[in-house]
Amino acid sequence: MKAGIRTTLIASAMDRAKEQAWAKASGLGEFGAGELSQASGCSVETAQAIIKGWLVDGAVVETQQRGNGGVRQMVTVNPDFKQPALTDNGRTSADNMWFAARRLRTFSPTDLAAHATTPVLAVSATEAATYCRALLAAGYLRVSRKANPKSAREAIYHLVRDTGPRPPREKRVRAVVDANTGETHLLGGQA
Repeated sequence: MKAGIRTTLIASAMDRAKEQAWAKASGLGEFGAGELSQASGCSVETAQAIIKGWLVDGAVVETQQRGNGGVRQMVTVNPDFKQPALTDNGRTSADNMWFAARRLRTFSPTDLAAHATTPVLAVSATEAATYCRALLAAGYLRVSRKANPKSAREAIYHLVRDTGPRPPREKRVRAVVDANTGETHLLGGQA
């Protein structure tokens, strides 16, 4: 079996494991890799990898459970997390928009929406415009032509920072801000 086909099969199996695990996770309350493994039928190693990905995506929030002289990593499902809608091949609208942006290099939000839309997943111009604004603010895009609201002319963006095939995603970070010192402390141990 060729390496590319094997990698695709492994990725598909992992996607199925993630879907099954996510379906079980919301009913578990606080859980670790062992509990997720038992509930979803995947290996503990797979459950650990899935939880690690969920932590990065903000789908779960890390907690700690003390016992037997140690600290065990536990998580709970983040109630504010909205799981992205998946297409039939596991791609999200952000995946499709990033793929289109990398191929087009220069585009308007309408162009991006048109190229990111598939028969299974529709991407609206509004969603594309929101994604463009986020990428612009993060330094991935620059404005080639400013928008003109009077003539309903859209802005034209140019991709200036192509970091690879995985799409940059906007995240909401949970933090505590100390009004006395002005310090910000991220929750969940993330930097």
